Amino acid sequence: MTSDGTATARAGPGGLDIGGLRRELAGAPDGGRLNPLGLGRVVSGPGALDALADLVAGLRRPAGDIVVLAAATPMSVDGRDLRAVIRAALADRFPVRWVVVGPAGGDVHADEPTVAAAAAAAADAGCVITVGSGTITDIGKAAASDGAPLVAVQTATSVNGYADPFSVLLRRGVKRTTPSRWPDALVIDPAVLQDAPPELNRAGAGDLMAMFTATADWYMASVIGLAPAPDLRPADPPYHAAVAALSLARGPRLLALAPRLGGGAAAGPVPRGPGRPDPASLAELADMLTVSGVAMGVAGSTAPASGMEHAISHLLEMAATGRGQRASCHGAQVGVASIVAARTWAHVLPIIADGGLDRRPALPDPDTVRGRISRAFAGLDPGGSMAAECLDDYARKLRWLRAADGPGGPLGALRSSWPAHRAALDTMLADPATLAGALLSAGLPARFRDLAEPVDDATAYWAVANCPLLRRRFCVADLAMLLGAWEDADVENVLAGVSASRVAAGKRAGQR
Repeated sequence: MTSDGTATARAGPGGLDIGGLRRELAGAPDGGRLNPLGLGRVVSGPGALDALADLVAGLRRPAGDIVVLAAATPMSVDGRDLRAVIRAALADRFPVRWVVVGPAGGDVHADEPTVAAAAAAAADAGCVITVGSGTITDIGKAAASDGAPLVAVQTATSVNGYADPFSVLLRRGVKRTTPSRWPDALVIDPAVLQDAPPELNRAGAGDLMAMFTATADWYMASVIGLAPAPDLRPADPPYHAAVAALSLARGPRLLALAPRLGGGAAAGPVPRGPGRPDPASLAELADMLTVSGVAMGVAGSTAPASGMEHAISHLLEMAATGRGQRASCHGAQVGVASIVAARTWAHVLPIIADGGLDRRPALPDPDTVRGRISRAFAGLDPGGSMAAECLDDYARKLRWLRAADGPGGPLGALRSSWPAHRAALDTMLADPATLAGALLSAGLPARFRDLAEPVDDATAYWAVANCPLLRRRFCVADLAMLLGAWEDADVENVLAGVSASRVAAGKRAGQR
């Protein structure tokens, strides 16, 4: 435990110290505009699960049951049933109600009925515990009442959403990041992580690859949004270098860790036969994911870790749900989409170097956008609720861009000092082939067709082409649109570059 009692510090590479992070952020330049780091405690390391009962005892309200929210999916720790282990640890000391969230098959979606059912089950709880995936954690963060302590037991290194105050919820069929709450405590036991499906654990590395593109998207949105109209604000808070550095400083370590996560996987056209990551590697990956969640929370937005690549993944998940199909792990999709975003940056930077900022921005026409969004979602949602949700959010972005359409236009801030901005971007962006190589070495796919639930070329094209229309957040695909460089041929060029990056990564590894 640290001196301020907020976290356990685990020895070894990447050992996490929440108290130290809190002090680091408080002392950063302009740290006063950051949100407080509300994640109370991180209990991590071997045997962390054994501390659960004492942790609950210290947090629990005087009255009320301990309500445990979990999916029906089987879970284990050291080969034992995780439910039985947690029940045995808690039942002797507290009244416990175990609530199965979602369907009997375990495929949980954070839609409005599921969240409402969880909230009803957790009403008047003395403490709420979530045990399971990022989706279960998101549901718990949205469902737990303000006064009820919330403990998240992390069961896989799948996403960074365990440690932030947001929940990704389905609204009218569209994935939306919604403010919810910080967990009061996060429990990370490598023995629990080790028993998770290997593909879930490796997916967290894919989710973290977004740092090499999302940070640049956030920076670009902040530069363009420096002078909005008084009644309009950008979707996200301004870029903060100290927050970006939390993740980016760990980027080289993530790339070095990737082969250990692959467990000896061979990076062929489809990664085959990867072994299980070792507990130390999973613990280090969990630390990185926690830091990424903290970065989002103190920024007050998921922008530090969610840009174009996450919009693509959300669309792929919406397409699968609309067709009654399963989607691949979110993190695995984000990993592939990070290569797409990196390729999109590689597509627009030469255009800017060739004078693209000197031309009048190609601001989208509202009527054209309305028709495009309607067509994009017609096959998934004939009733039009998805299209209406996306149009409502995108319209705000379009109004913001048009408000900046003065003499300098929305790209004026870029044009006036592009060399400095390009230098900043160079510290954030990674070569697409480097990302592809890291994914392959971690046993993750580097193309949409190679995902566990393969995405056909038409669906991949649909998600990439339409990702800027999904939400209000500005990303590199929006920049490409403003440069007049997001037509069919541009999207096809980007997707062809993803395959080329996969080939280049294979050659670097001495493979054909």
